[in-house]
Amino acid sequence: MIPRREALTQLARLMGEEELVSRFGQAQAADPDAETLAGLVAGHVDDIARGLVAEAAASDDVLDRESGMEYIDDRLRTLSDLMEAEQAVAIRSAAVLLVEDW
Repeated sequence: MIPRREALTQLARLMGEEELVSRFGQAQAADPDAETLAGLVAGHVDDIARGLVAEAAASDDVLDRESGMEYIDDRLRTLSDLMEAEQAVAIRSAAVLLVEDW
């Protein structure tokens, strides 16, 4: 696992940092509680999925749909402390649809 602040910075980038920054300041210094963070993630499930798919597409380690989903699953494990389990499932489901044609 990576440190919480680093994971929060990565999640903020995937969601679009504007909302997190406007509510809590820079992601590196933000410390939202779990309930607040879950609310933010809930409003950005599709954004996070699209961001993860874009990261996977840009990765040299991703060669096809299967390796893309492995990449996304790994990233979701890295970010798992910042979201509810159901949110991770919803993000993964959205990502599956986005990589369908790979």
